[in-house]
Amino acid sequence: MKYLRFLIAAILILVLITVGKIYHDTYTIEVLHYRIENSRLADALTGKKVAFLSDLHIKEIGSREREVLSILKNEKPDYVFLGGDYISFRGNYEPVFDFLSDMQRTYAVLGNTDYSNESGNCLLCHEKNSRDLKKHRTPMFLRNTCLLMGQGENGVNLLGLDDPVNKKSDISGALRGCNRSAPAILLAHSPEIFEEAVQQGIDLVLCGHNHGGQIFLTKFLHGRILIDPSLRYLKGFYQKGNTLMYVGRGVGNSFLPFRLGVKPEIAFFEFAGKSESVGIRSQEVFNTETKEIISGYSWENLMELFDFSNLYAKPYKTKHCISPAGKLFDFESEEELLYLNWECHKWFEMSKEHVTSGKHSLQVTLPTGKYQGIHFKDIEKDWSAHRHFVVDVFNPDKESFIFHIRIDDKKSGWEYANRFDKNFLIKNGMNRISIPLDSLKANIAERKLDLSRIERLMLFIPRNDKKRTFHIDNIRLE
Repeated sequence: MKYLRFLIAAILILVLITVGKIYHDTYTIEVLHYRIENSRLADALTGKKVAFLSDLHIKEIGSREREVLSILKNEKPDYVFLGGDYISFRGNYEPVFDFLSDMQRTYAVLGNTDYSNESGNCLLCHEKNSRDLKKHRTPMFLRNTCLLMGQGENGVNLLGLDDPVNKKSDISGALRGCNRSAPAILLAHSPEIFEEAVQQGIDLVLCGHNHGGQIFLTKFLHGRILIDPSLRYLKGFYQKGNTLMYVGRGVGNSFLPFRLGVKPEIAFFEFAGKSESVGIRSQEVFNTETKEIISGYSWENLMELFDFSNLYAKPYKTKHCISPAGKLFDFESEEELLYLNWECHKWFEMSKEHVTSGKHSLQVTLPTGKYQGIHFKDIEKDWSAHRHFVVDVFNPDKESFIFHIRIDDKKSGWEYANRFDKNFLIKNGMNRISIPLDSLKANIAERKLDLSRIERLMLFIPRNDKKRTFHIDNIRLE
């Protein structure tokens, strides 16, 4: 009995020590200062201080977020670079706007969790419910684009890539807007673009995504259980050829609501000593100062360490379902727009024109490119009580276009062979598309789709060769 009490006491002490360590590592921010010497960036950035932080994953403005803002205010950087993932998975953007509201001389890119709520990330650049860009865009979000910081020979290219995790990055496209004789800093969310950046001769890459592993065990699990190739670059500096990459540990948390053995960080960079043999001599890095700042102790912070509700959060209020009349989407409320995959240059809005049911249709504006269209974020799963899938499409142009419908069930995964795909010619005027549900067969595999377990619905133009605007209404099952 004595040994049992001893064992219980030892376990309790170990749990308390572990919780204390988790709390300390989650809410203690490391402030890192580096000096990069022998760099082509020195001419333009000597005397300047650059701040880099990523993976904020803000759910609300708490003690950690306030401390980050305080650090930036005290450090007074000349430029702030943000590496994406501003929200928690499918989270709300309102606290992000509050956090970013006072930032000046700030440049940013999007990360993969930002695309989990695409209707929200549009508000980073656009006025609410408008296609108009904000008059005062700070931060300035860079999506596969380049801008020149400084003038003439002392200029530096700043490239901002769209999220590499979702395959939206395009280094070649971004470089087309650059002065190729000037040195370049590349800002991206994930380090998986490192090899391509080396091939393109980028001087400095700043990215995040991996949170330094977030818990210390990650570095031992990569290549065994964790196979994401980007985890080769967990944190810190990596050099290949003349390209230097820094991978930040981030500030917030993803999936697990806490950190263990890997603290949040903000990194500051200064530059000096241009190399006389540019293209041969590697950049040298010196850690000039490191300090830790505890962002505060509170009961709320302690409770947040064990809050896993974020894993199930959605940007919309309720699960979408079939109405008694069989309607999937009728676009009669703003809430339905949250189910659509918003992206830059793509626009959805409710319209009173070309309506086939109710008072509104959905006006869709698509940019050029492959597979431009709608991927509904959540749909009714059970279609087994119905016989037809129907959608009304109005084309205002005299020119016809191909409209593609893709439907997946539980067994489809993302494989072409195991899902249903079909093209339809959309002529000028109103078009009614009707697909018999008993014809929903896999493209190659010998099977019918399971109508009780539908997982995915996508409507798109396969190779959209120009900007198009059309209307969709009354997506329904009959």
